[in-house]
Amino acid sequence: MSNEFEYEEKQHDDRSFEGAFSRILKALKKDLRVQFAAKIIKVNSQDSVNIEYYSNGVADILQNVPVRHLKSPTGFFILKLKVGDRGVVRFFDDDIDLYRSSGVIAESSEAKVHDINDNIFEIGFYPDNENYIYPDGDLVIGTKAGALISLTEKAINISGGNINITGSNVNIGNNTTIDGKKFLEHVHSNGNQGANTGGVV
Repeated sequence: MSNEFEYEEKQHDDRSFEGAFSRILKALKKDLRVQFAAKIIKVNSQDSVNIEYYSNGVADILQNVPVRHLKSPTGFFILKLKVGDRGVVRFFDDDIDLYRSSGVIAESSEAKVHDINDNIFEIGFYPDNENYIYPDGDLVIGTKAGALISLTEKAINISGGNINITGSNVNIGNNTTIDGKKFLEHVHSNGNQGANTGGVV
């Protein structure tokens, strides 16, 4: 019984090992940045934003934070950024100045760990009360206003608003239909040579 009492006393004694270890953890939590929920307060470009985040209950602002988009040398997927968009700000384990300036991945000469300047913003982390109700589909691209492209195993569905297709050539298959009529086999109601055509019949 006395041993348990002594142990409990040590837990609350700042001079004990447990107290010292607790102080170290609190100091690390205060100074070590890993990632925080964040919100865009200014859009500098599609690749740079100013954000607001909370660290240890205190609001802070970071400027010119690079934005992570889905992109590669062969393509990209970009979400237009707006003030109020939410996401996560992350802080790298090491200095990334060389990588950001030239793409070189190498050991840094700077002894920096989770430095406040080695950051990146990733869009898309929202609280539950602001989440979407997602439509069905294996791959879905949409806007909150209702424009939608939905890909399933055997179909591509496009809906919402006007659909514009531009290009020098548009190729369609033999079985393409418009309003239920085959495009390559239909006839017009008044299709005389040189005259205006009527609707598909």
